[in-house]
Parts: sequence; C-alpha cells; structure tokens
Amino acid sequence: MAAAAAAAADGGASSRWSTLLHRNLIPQIGWRVLAGDLLDYVRFRAVCALWRSRTISPRGRGLVDSRFHPRRWLLLPEGYDICPGHSSLLGYVRFFNLSTGFFVRAWLPILQDHYILDVVDGLVLLLQKEDNNVRLLNPLTGDTADLPPLESPESLSQLGSRYLMCFREVSATSVTVSVDGLITVMCFHWKTM
Repeated sequence: MAAAAAAAADGGASSRWSTLLHRNLIPQIGWRVLAGDLLDYVRFRAVCALWRSRTISPRGRGLVDSRFHPRRWLLLPEGYDICPGHSSLLGYVRFFNLSTGFFVRAWLPILQDHYILDVVDGLVLLLQKEDNNVRLLNPLTGDTADLPPLESPESLSQLGSRYLMCFREVSATSVTVSVDGLITVMCFHWKTM
C-alpha cells in the first residue's frame, strides 16, 4: 500500500514538469514543432492536458489547413504485387518519413470499401468501390473530404481492376487547398501501349 502511494506521488511529481512551461509559450512552441512534422505535433500535444488544451487540434483541419498535411510521408508497398489497400493487408498500410527515416504502420478501415488511386503530400486519394465517389483522406488525422464522383464509370472498366488495386499507374496528381478551404484535385493518367 505504501509502495503504491509512493509510486503515485512520484508519478505526480514527474508529470508536473510539463506545467512549468509558461502557458503563452505552449502555442508558439507547438507551431514550431508543427513546422517540422505533423506526427511530432501530435506527440507534443499528447504530453499533458495543458499542452493539448493550449494547442489547436488537427482533427477537422487535416485537409483544409495545409499546416496539418502529413508532408514528407511516403506510402510504401508491402511487397511484390501487394499494393497498399490489398485485401490481404486487412486495412493496414506503412508510411515512411523521408526526413527522419521513421516508419509508421497505420490501420485505415476506410480501405475495406475504397481503392487507393494516389498519394499526394501524404494525403491519400481514394475511390469508393460501389459508387465511384472520390475521397481525400489525411491518414494521420482521419479527416476525409468527399469529392465529386468520376464522370464516366465505363472508363473504369476499361482501366481494369489492377489499376484500381494499385495506385502506381497514376501518372500525376496534384492537390491544392485554397484559403477558403476549397479542395482541388487534378489526376492525370495516360495509357501505355
């Protein structure tokens, strides 16, 4: 009993160091951390309730505010002919940070009914299997944006299921977000002979 009380007292003392930082400095430090990487910012906010309350949550802003885009993160294939989104991966994907060399394995349940078309600046462009609706996903915040469906479902059957299962055949994709939060996606694909 005394050991539990001592451990609780020590845990309380060791967690108080985070409250020593002046409240007005926390948001400024948070923005500096975010300038480096979104994952570092998420970790910074996880230190304690005070730091979390004094910084802006990336949830709900992960697409419309480019500061919360997972820059420098690359979606990796899992092996030969097993692209992210393959049914054998059960919704798990691996990301690699080009700056730090850090790997993150994430579970994205949305992949159960979506195909991955491309990944741009860490944002994942998805195509819904049933109705051809296009979505944009921030995999680190879980934010999604519904985009207009593809114009011609017939063109999808011409591309073949291999194209829809593996995003590597997309030639070029660009995502821009205006100050007003308007998301524009341009995706270009050319068919090789």
